[in-house]
Amino acid sequence: MSGKKRVTHLLYSGLGGHGSVFFSLVKADEQKLFHTEAVFCGIEKVRAEYIERCQLYRIPFYSVMKKKGIDIATYRKVYASFRKSAPDIIFLHGPSFILPAIVYKWKKKRVKIVLRDTQAYHLKSRMDWIWLQIAARFVSNIVFLTEEAKTAILQRIKNKAAAGKAVVIANGLDVDLYSPSGRKPVRDRLTIGMQSRLQPIKDHPTLIRAFALLKNRMPHLPLFLRIAGDGETMGSLVALVKELAIGDYVEFCGMLNEEDLLEFMLSLDIYVHATFGETMSNSIIQAMACGLPIVASNVWGVNNMIEDNVNGILYASGNEDMLCDSILQLMTNPAEAERLSKQAREVAIAAYSNKTVFEKYRNLLNV
Repeated sequence: MSGKKRVTHLLYSGLGGHGSVFFSLVKADEQKLFHTEAVFCGIEKVRAEYIERCQLYRIPFYSVMKKKGIDIATYRKVYASFRKSAPDIIFLHGPSFILPAIVYKWKKKRVKIVLRDTQAYHLKSRMDWIWLQIAARFVSNIVFLTEEAKTAILQRIKNKAAAGKAVVIANGLDVDLYSPSGRKPVRDRLTIGMQSRLQPIKDHPTLIRAFALLKNRMPHLPLFLRIAGDGETMGSLVALVKELAIGDYVEFCGMLNEEDLLEFMLSLDIYVHATFGETMSNSIIQAMACGLPIVASNVWGVNNMIEDNVNGILYASGNEDMLCDSILQLMTNPAEAERLSKQAREVAIAAYSNKTVFEKYRNLLNV
Protein backbone atom coordinates (compact mmCIF):
# COMPACT_ATOMS: atom_id res chain seq x y z
CA MET A 1 0.00 0.00 0.00
CA SER A 2 3.04 2.30 0.59
CA GLY A 3 3.39 4.96 -2.10
CA LYS A 4 -0.09 4.40 -3.50
CA LYS A 5 -2.54 7.26 -3.71
CA ARG A 6 -5.51 6.58 -1.45
CA VAL A 7 -8.74 7.35 -3.30
CA THR A 8 -12.16 7.25 -1.67
CA HIS A 9 -15.13 7.33 -4.03
CA LEU A 10 -18.51 8.58 -2.82
CA LEU A 11 -21.29 7.20 -4.99
CA TYR A 12 -24.98 6.40 -4.97
CA SER A 13 -25.93 3.18 -3.19
CA GLY A 14 -28.71 2.12 -5.56
CA LEU A 15 -29.13 1.38 -9.24
CA GLY A 16 -27.55 3.91 -11.57
CA GLY A 17 -24.49 4.75 -13.58
CA HIS A 18 -22.23 5.51 -10.62
CA GLY A 19 -21.62 1.87 -9.73
CA SER A 20 -20.97 0.79 -13.30
CA VAL A 21 -18.37 3.52 -13.85
CA PHE A 22 -16.73 2.99 -10.45
CA PHE A 23 -16.22 -0.74 -10.88
CA SER A 24 -15.07 -0.37 -14.49
CA LEU A 25 -12.31 1.97 -13.25
CA VAL A 26 -11.36 -0.43 -10.47
CA LYS A 27 -11.08 -3.30 -12.94
CA ALA A 28 -9.00 -1.19 -15.33
CA ASP A 29 -6.46 -0.48 -12.56
CA GLU A 30 -4.61 -3.70 -13.39
CA GLN A 31 -1.35 -2.54 -11.79
CA LYS A 32 -3.15 -1.53 -8.58
CA LEU A 33 -1.80 2.00 -8.75
CA PHE A 34 -4.47 3.25 -6.33
CA HIS A 35 -5.66 2.09 -2.94
CA THR A 36 -9.39 2.44 -3.53
CA GLU A 37 -12.20 2.63 -0.97
CA ALA A 38 -15.88 3.43 -1.43
CA VAL A 39 -18.65 5.20 0.46
CA PHE A 40 -22.09 4.16 -0.78
CA CYS A 41 -24.75 6.66 0.21
CA GLY A 42 -28.40 7.16 -0.70
CA ILE A 43 -32.03 6.56 0.19
CA GLU A 44 -31.66 2.96 -0.99
CA LYS A 45 -29.65 0.21 0.67
CA VAL A 46 -26.38 -0.73 -0.98
CA ARG A 47 -27.07 -3.12 -3.84
CA ALA A 48 -26.02 -6.67 -3.02
CA GLU A 49 -24.10 -6.72 -6.30
CA TYR A 50 -21.97 -3.77 -5.17
CA ILE A 51 -21.13 -5.52 -1.92
CA GLU A 52 -20.17 -8.69 -3.78
CA ARG A 53 -17.96 -6.80 -6.20
CA CYS A 54 -16.25 -4.86 -3.41
CA GLN A 55 -15.47 -8.19 -1.79
CA LEU A 56 -14.25 -9.61 -5.11
CA TYR A 57 -11.89 -6.67 -5.70
CA ARG A 58 -11.02 -6.37 -1.98
CA ILE A 59 -12.31 -2.82 -1.74
CA PRO A 60 -13.04 -1.54 1.79
CA PHE A 61 -16.43 0.16 1.76
CA TYR A 62 -18.83 2.09 3.98
CA SER A 63 -22.60 2.32 3.77
CA VAL A 64 -24.56 5.42 4.76
CA MET A 65 -28.36 5.54 4.53
CA LYS A 66 -29.81 8.96 3.77
CA LYS A 67 -33.20 10.54 4.35
CA LYS A 68 -34.79 12.55 1.54
CA GLY A 69 -33.76 16.19 1.44
CA ILE A 70 -30.92 17.78 3.39
CA ASP A 71 -29.88 15.35 6.11
CA ILE A 72 -27.24 16.71 8.52
CA ALA A 73 -26.82 13.36 10.26
CA THR A 74 -25.89 11.79 6.94
CA TYR A 75 -23.24 14.46 6.33
CA ARG A 76 -21.69 13.61 9.68
CA LYS A 77 -21.62 9.91 8.81
CA VAL A 78 -20.06 10.59 5.42
CA TYR A 79 -17.41 12.75 7.07
CA ALA A 80 -16.74 9.95 9.57
CA SER A 81 -16.27 7.57 6.65
CA PHE A 82 -13.70 9.94 5.14
CA ARG A 83 -11.82 10.03 8.44
CA LYS A 84 -11.70 6.24 8.55
CA SER A 85 -10.59 5.83 4.95
CA ALA A 86 -8.01 8.66 5.18
CA PRO A 87 -7.94 9.48 1.45
CA ASP A 88 -5.45 11.58 -0.47
CA ILE A 89 -8.19 12.09 -3.05
CA ILE A 90 -11.95 12.27 -2.51
CA PHE A 91 -13.77 11.36 -5.71
CA LEU A 92 -17.37 12.60 -5.67
CA HIS A 93 -19.77 11.11 -8.22
CA GLY A 94 -22.05 14.13 -7.87
CA PRO A 95 -21.96 17.43 -5.90
CA SER A 96 -24.59 16.82 -3.21
CA PHE A 97 -22.03 15.67 -0.61
CA ILE A 98 -19.53 18.43 -1.19
CA LEU A 99 -19.94 19.76 2.39
CA PRO A 100 -18.38 16.81 4.28
CA ALA A 101 -15.64 16.70 1.64
CA ILE A 102 -14.89 20.40 2.23
CA VAL A 103 -14.73 19.88 5.99
CA TYR A 104 -12.34 16.96 5.54
CA LYS A 105 -10.15 19.01 3.17
CA TRP A 106 -10.14 21.89 5.65
CA LYS A 107 -8.65 19.58 8.28
CA LYS A 108 -6.37 17.67 5.88
CA LYS A 109 -4.99 20.46 3.72
CA ARG A 110 -3.33 18.31 1.06
CA VAL A 111 -6.46 16.36 0.18
CA LYS A 112 -7.64 16.72 -3.39
CA ILE A 113 -11.37 16.72 -4.24
CA VAL A 114 -12.41 15.57 -7.71
CA LEU A 115 -16.05 16.01 -8.71
CA ARG A 116 -17.59 14.00 -11.52
CA ASP A 117 -20.76 15.79 -12.65
CA THR A 118 -23.23 13.45 -14.34
CA GLN A 119 -26.70 14.97 -14.09
CA ALA A 120 -28.05 16.34 -17.38
CA TYR A 121 -28.06 20.16 -17.55
CA HIS A 122 -31.80 20.55 -18.14
CA LEU A 123 -32.67 17.99 -15.46
CA LYS A 124 -30.73 19.62 -12.63
CA SER A 125 -32.81 20.81 -9.70
CA ARG A 126 -32.30 24.12 -7.90
CA MET A 127 -30.36 22.29 -5.19
CA ASP A 128 -28.20 20.55 -7.80
CA TRP A 129 -27.12 23.98 -9.06
CA ILE A 130 -26.47 25.26 -5.54
CA TRP A 131 -24.26 22.27 -4.66
CA LEU A 132 -22.43 22.62 -7.96
CA GLN A 133 -21.79 26.33 -7.35
CA ILE A 134 -20.35 25.53 -3.93
CA ALA A 135 -18.29 22.63 -5.24
CA ALA A 136 -16.76 24.72 -8.03
CA ARG A 137 -14.99 26.85 -5.41
CA PHE A 138 -13.38 24.00 -3.50
CA VAL A 139 -12.68 21.08 -5.83
CA SER A 140 -9.39 20.53 -7.65
CA ASN A 141 -11.12 19.30 -10.79
CA ILE A 142 -14.62 19.00 -12.21
CA VAL A 143 -15.02 16.12 -14.64
CA PHE A 144 -17.72 16.54 -17.25
CA LEU A 145 -18.81 13.68 -19.47
CA THR A 146 -19.08 15.71 -22.68
CA GLU A 147 -17.82 18.99 -24.13
CA GLU A 148 -21.44 20.11 -24.51
CA ALA A 149 -22.14 19.58 -20.81
CA LYS A 150 -18.92 21.35 -19.83
CA THR A 151 -19.66 24.41 -21.97
CA ALA A 152 -23.30 24.74 -20.93
CA ILE A 153 -22.67 24.28 -17.20
CA LEU A 154 -19.69 26.63 -17.04
CA GLN A 155 -21.78 29.30 -18.73
CA ARG A 156 -24.52 28.80 -16.15
CA ILE A 157 -22.43 28.80 -12.97
CA LYS A 158 -20.22 31.73 -14.13
CA ASN A 159 -17.27 30.76 -11.96
CA LYS A 160 -14.03 31.80 -13.66
CA ALA A 161 -11.92 29.50 -11.51
CA ALA A 162 -14.06 26.50 -12.48
CA ALA A 163 -13.08 26.85 -16.13
CA GLY A 164 -9.47 26.07 -15.23
CA LYS A 165 -10.55 23.03 -13.23
CA ALA A 166 -12.84 21.55 -15.87
CA VAL A 167 -11.91 18.47 -17.89
CA VAL A 168 -13.91 16.12 -20.11
CA ILE A 169 -13.69 12.37 -19.50
CA ALA A 170 -16.42 10.06 -20.79
CA ASN A 171 -17.87 7.10 -18.93
CA GLY A 172 -15.96 3.87 -19.37
CA LEU A 173 -17.06 0.27 -19.86
CA ASP A 174 -15.40 -3.14 -19.98
CA VAL A 175 -15.77 -3.71 -23.72
CA ASP A 176 -14.32 -7.21 -23.43
CA LEU A 177 -17.15 -8.22 -21.11
CA TYR A 178 -19.83 -6.33 -23.05
CA SER A 179 -19.27 -7.68 -26.54
CA PRO A 180 -21.33 -9.30 -29.33
CA SER A 181 -19.56 -12.65 -28.90
CA GLY A 182 -22.31 -14.06 -26.67
CA ARG A 183 -25.22 -13.17 -28.94
CA LYS A 184 -27.04 -15.98 -30.72
CA PRO A 185 -27.11 -15.38 -34.49
CA VAL A 186 -30.39 -17.22 -35.07
CA ARG A 187 -33.47 -16.62 -32.91
CA ASP A 188 -37.06 -17.78 -33.01
CA ARG A 189 -38.37 -14.33 -32.10
CA LEU A 190 -37.40 -10.66 -32.39
CA THR A 191 -36.81 -8.94 -29.09
CA ILE A 192 -36.70 -5.21 -28.46
CA GLY A 193 -35.49 -3.92 -25.12
CA MET A 194 -34.48 -1.04 -22.90
CA GLN A 195 -32.77 -0.87 -19.53
CA SER A 196 -32.74 2.05 -17.07
CA ARG A 197 -34.32 3.22 -13.86
CA LEU A 198 -38.10 3.44 -14.22
CA GLN A 199 -38.62 7.14 -13.57
CA PRO A 200 -40.36 10.11 -15.21
CA ILE A 201 -37.23 11.35 -17.02
CA LYS A 202 -37.24 8.11 -19.03
CA ASP A 203 -39.89 7.87 -21.73
CA HIS A 204 -41.01 4.26 -21.35
CA PRO A 205 -44.65 5.14 -22.22
CA THR A 206 -43.63 6.14 -25.75
CA LEU A 207 -41.64 2.91 -26.13
CA ILE A 208 -44.61 0.82 -24.98
CA ARG A 209 -47.05 2.64 -27.27
CA ALA A 210 -44.65 2.30 -30.21
CA PHE A 211 -44.36 -1.42 -29.52
CA ALA A 212 -48.17 -1.73 -29.50
CA LEU A 213 -48.27 0.01 -32.90
CA LEU A 214 -45.61 -2.37 -34.15
CA LYS A 215 -47.63 -5.40 -32.99
CA ASN A 216 -50.68 -4.05 -34.82
CA ARG A 217 -48.71 -3.55 -38.02
CA MET A 218 -46.96 -6.92 -37.85
CA PRO A 219 -49.47 -9.18 -36.01
CA HIS A 220 -47.98 -12.44 -37.25
CA LEU A 221 -44.38 -11.75 -36.26
CA PRO A 222 -43.13 -13.06 -32.87
CA LEU A 223 -42.25 -9.65 -31.41
CA PHE A 224 -41.40 -9.15 -27.74
CA LEU A 225 -40.47 -6.20 -25.56
CA ARG A 226 -38.23 -6.56 -22.49
CA ILE A 227 -37.81 -3.73 -20.00
CA ALA A 228 -35.10 -3.99 -17.34
CA GLY A 229 -35.05 -1.80 -14.24
CA ASP A 230 -37.27 -0.74 -11.38
CA GLY A 231 -38.56 2.52 -9.96
CA GLU A 232 -41.47 4.82 -9.28
CA THR A 233 -43.15 4.53 -12.68
CA MET A 234 -43.39 0.73 -12.65
CA GLY A 235 -47.08 0.72 -11.66
CA SER A 236 -48.17 3.13 -14.38
CA LEU A 237 -46.16 1.26 -17.03
CA VAL A 238 -47.70 -2.08 -16.07
CA ALA A 239 -51.13 -0.43 -16.26
CA LEU A 240 -50.35 0.97 -19.71
CA VAL A 241 -49.31 -2.45 -20.99
CA LYS A 242 -52.58 -3.88 -19.68
CA GLU A 243 -54.60 -1.05 -21.25
CA LEU A 244 -52.99 -1.71 -24.65
CA ALA A 245 -53.62 -5.46 -24.32
CA ILE A 246 -49.99 -6.42 -25.03
CA GLY A 247 -49.21 -8.11 -21.71
CA ASP A 248 -48.40 -11.44 -23.37
CA TYR A 249 -45.58 -9.79 -25.29
CA VAL A 250 -44.02 -7.49 -22.68
CA GLU A 251 -41.71 -8.59 -19.86
CA PHE A 252 -40.69 -6.40 -16.94
CA CYS A 253 -37.39 -7.90 -15.82
CA GLY A 254 -36.88 -5.82 -12.67
CA MET A 255 -33.55 -4.71 -11.30
CA LEU A 256 -30.68 -6.83 -12.64
CA ASN A 257 -27.16 -7.45 -11.40
CA GLU A 258 -24.34 -7.16 -13.92
CA GLU A 259 -24.35 -10.84 -14.89
CA ASP A 260 -28.10 -10.79 -15.54
CA LEU A 261 -27.86 -7.40 -17.23
CA LEU A 262 -25.29 -8.70 -19.68
CA GLU A 263 -27.53 -11.69 -20.40
CA PHE A 264 -30.44 -9.28 -20.90
CA MET A 265 -28.50 -7.17 -23.40
CA LEU A 266 -27.36 -10.21 -25.36
CA SER A 267 -30.97 -11.43 -25.57
CA LEU A 268 -31.98 -8.37 -27.59
CA ASP A 269 -32.14 -7.83 -31.33
CA ILE A 270 -32.78 -4.08 -31.16
CA TYR A 271 -32.00 -1.70 -28.30
CA VAL A 272 -34.24 1.34 -27.77
CA HIS A 273 -33.40 4.19 -25.41
CA ALA A 274 -36.48 6.35 -24.87
CA THR A 275 -35.62 9.32 -22.68
CA PHE A 276 -36.17 13.03 -22.16
CA GLY A 277 -32.48 13.70 -21.58
CA GLU A 278 -29.18 12.29 -20.37
CA THR A 279 -25.67 13.46 -19.67
CA MET A 280 -24.12 10.26 -20.92
CA SER A 281 -26.06 7.01 -20.89
CA ASN A 282 -24.25 3.90 -19.66
CA SER A 283 -27.10 1.86 -21.11
CA ILE A 284 -26.38 3.17 -24.59
CA ILE A 285 -22.66 2.50 -24.17
CA GLN A 286 -23.47 -1.08 -23.12
CA ALA A 287 -25.74 -1.54 -26.12
CA MET A 288 -23.07 -0.20 -28.47
CA ALA A 289 -20.41 -2.46 -26.96
CA CYS A 290 -22.71 -5.47 -27.42
CA GLY A 291 -23.05 -4.61 -31.11
CA LEU A 292 -26.78 -3.92 -30.99
CA PRO A 293 -28.59 -1.74 -33.52
CA ILE A 294 -29.85 1.24 -31.53
CA VAL A 295 -32.86 3.53 -31.79
CA ALA A 296 -32.77 6.45 -29.36
CA SER A 297 -34.45 9.76 -28.54
CA ASN A 298 -32.97 12.78 -30.28
CA VAL A 299 -32.31 14.70 -27.06
CA TRP A 300 -29.48 16.26 -25.08
CA GLY A 301 -26.98 13.65 -23.91
CA VAL A 302 -28.02 11.11 -26.55
CA ASN A 303 -27.45 12.86 -29.85
CA ASN A 304 -23.83 13.50 -28.90
CA MET A 305 -23.32 9.72 -28.63
CA ILE A 306 -25.55 8.49 -31.44
CA GLU A 307 -25.07 10.01 -34.88
CA ASP A 308 -28.23 9.47 -36.89
CA ASN A 309 -27.85 6.73 -39.51
CA VAL A 310 -24.15 6.33 -38.62
CA ASN A 311 -24.08 4.31 -35.39
CA GLY A 312 -27.81 4.30 -34.65
CA ILE A 313 -31.14 5.92 -35.48
CA LEU A 314 -32.54 8.98 -33.72
CA TYR A 315 -36.26 9.75 -33.40
CA ALA A 316 -38.16 12.74 -32.05
CA SER A 317 -38.65 12.23 -28.32
CA GLY A 318 -42.25 11.39 -27.45
CA ASN A 319 -43.16 10.51 -31.05
CA GLU A 320 -44.43 6.92 -30.90
CA ASP A 321 -45.16 6.77 -34.64
CA MET A 322 -41.62 7.79 -35.55
CA LEU A 323 -40.18 5.33 -33.04
CA CYS A 324 -42.31 2.54 -34.48
CA ASP A 325 -41.15 3.44 -38.01
CA SER A 326 -37.51 3.48 -36.91
CA ILE A 327 -37.74 0.03 -35.35
CA LEU A 328 -39.53 -1.27 -38.42
CA GLN A 329 -36.75 0.19 -40.58
CA LEU A 330 -34.20 -2.00 -38.78
CA MET A 331 -36.46 -5.06 -38.83
CA THR A 332 -36.96 -4.90 -42.59
CA ASN A 333 -33.40 -3.98 -43.51
CA PRO A 334 -30.97 -6.47 -41.90
CA ALA A 335 -27.99 -5.10 -43.84
CA GLU A 336 -28.57 -1.62 -42.45
CA ALA A 337 -29.02 -3.00 -38.94
CA GLU A 338 -25.72 -4.88 -39.27
CA ARG A 339 -23.90 -1.78 -40.52
CA LEU A 340 -25.17 0.32 -37.62
CA SER A 341 -24.31 -2.44 -35.14
CA LYS A 342 -20.70 -2.72 -36.32
CA GLN A 343 -20.21 1.03 -36.26
CA ALA A 344 -21.69 1.23 -32.75
CA ARG A 345 -19.24 -1.43 -31.53
CA GLU A 346 -16.32 0.46 -33.08
CA VAL A 347 -17.37 3.69 -31.35
CA ALA A 348 -17.65 1.88 -28.01
CA ILE A 349 -14.13 0.48 -28.29
CA ALA A 350 -12.58 3.75 -29.47
CA ALA A 351 -14.31 6.17 -27.09
CA TYR A 352 -15.64 4.29 -24.07
CA SER A 353 -13.22 1.48 -23.18
CA ASN A 354 -12.61 1.44 -19.41
CA LYS A 355 -8.86 1.16 -20.01
CA THR A 356 -8.84 4.31 -22.12
CA VAL A 357 -10.90 6.17 -19.52
CA PHE A 358 -8.72 4.90 -16.64
CA GLU A 359 -5.59 6.31 -18.29
CA LYS A 360 -7.28 9.71 -18.50
CA TYR A 361 -8.08 9.61 -14.78
CA ARG A 362 -4.57 8.40 -14.02
CA ASN A 363 -3.14 11.45 -15.79
CA LEU A 364 -5.63 13.73 -14.05
CA LEU A 365 -4.62 12.40 -10.63
CA ASN A 366 -0.90 12.63 -11.48
CA VAL A 367 -0.08 8.95 -11.02
